[in-house]
Amino acid sequence: MAENEIMTLDEYVEWPQEYVNSVRFDKDEIHYKLIIGRKLKEARKAVLARDSNWPALVKRGLTSNLVEWRAAAVLFRWFKLNPVDALDAMKALWAEDDTPMLDRIRDFVPRVPEDPDHPTNFRGPGTRMRLISALLMALDPLKYPPFKTTEFKNAYKITGQDGPPPGSDPADMYEYALDFLDELVERAKARGFDRPCNRLEAQSVVWSYRFPERFVSELPDEAE
Repeated sequence: MAENEIMTLDEYVEWPQEYVNSVRFDKDEIHYKLIIGRKLKEARKAVLARDSNWPALVKRGLTSNLVEWRAAAVLFRWFKLNPVDALDAMKALWAEDDTPMLDRIRDFVPRVPEDPDHPTNFRGPGTRMRLISALLMALDPLKYPPFKTTEFKNAYKITGQDGPPPGSDPADMYEYALDFLDELVERAKARGFDRPCNRLEAQSVVWSYRFPERFVSELPDEAE
């Protein structure tokens, strides 16, 4: 693909098909996210049960490249200094009820206090949503995959999408990203492709565009 070339959504899901249907794709993009989802599911159970070990379980689930470490540090500091408030907020985010996802996000964001030593670490909407999206994997990583502003902005640019309007809050940014992933799944289905077949696989396609050389190179691990 030439630099600055605009692709249709059909082309966007077609170009990486060899890679997406290989063992490498699952190894590179899928498996570790499912493992994180399982770890956070355990943390969610602890939060809802008010198990005193819940902060450690959340921290264990977030030790990955899914979150920006400085934003995670703000979260963990909050857990330590204000465990009652933090637990209430986590329970609301992970509640077993029909609260709409956007409402959960908008309720959670203002509860996390700024770190007085590093006040910018949880300020930007993209930084906030990156962390919150990882936490939402506790509900279902196939439905609520990770979010990262850079990768999604690149996807919107490549496919000629406008992206969320300027000034969008974290919830709006995530809703736009989920709608984009749903469209990728629909386009793949319409083209007769088996994958991506859910939001996590579509998100993994988006992240795979960081390394487009994977789409055209040999895939020696296929026989494993």
